[in-house]
Amino acid sequence: MATETQAPVRQGDDKKLFLLQVGHPEARPGGEPTRLNFAVLSTVKEPVNPGDVTYTLKAPTGFLFSGWIGWAYHDANTMQPTSNAEAIEPAVSDGGRTLTFTHKPCLRSNAECLGYGVDTTAVDGTDPDTYQDGRLEIGDANPINLTGTVLGPDED
Repeated sequence: MATETQAPVRQGDDKKLFLLQVGHPEARPGGEPTRLNFAVLSTVKEPVNPGDVTYTLKAPTGFLFSGWIGWAYHDANTMQPTSNAEAIEPAVSDGGRTLTFTHKPCLRSNAECLGYGVDTTAVDGTDPDTYQDGRLEIGDANPINLTGTVLGPDED
C-alpha cells in the first residue's frame, strides 16, 4: 500500500474544520439500528493537520450509540469515497448516550472531506418526535447539534 504524505501537525488547525451532519437517523424504538452520519471538511484551501483530536458525540434524545463506527476520505465534490486506512476504537459511556474517540482529521485541501457513520438505536419509551439536542464536538472546531427522529409505531 502506498503511503500518503501528510502536512506537518499544526496546533490550532482543528479551528479550520467545518462539521456537518449528513441527513439524520430515523428509527422506531426496538427496531433495527440506523446510521448517524457526519462529515468533516476544511474551511481553507491549504492542508489541515491538527494531529490527534478528541471527537465527542452526544446522541439526540431517544437514541443510543452501539459503539460501531466507520469512516472514509471522500471527494468533497462528488462524495465518492477515496480511502480508509485504519479502524477506530470508540468508547461508549453514559449508558450509550456518549461516544468518544481520538482521530487525526488530516485534510490535504478543501476538495477532500472525512465522512463518518455511527450506528444508533432508538430507545423504548421515547415519544415519537424529531430531537435536535445531540452534539458533535471535534477538538476546538465549532461544535454542531445532532438531529434524530424517533418514529411512532405506524410511521415509515
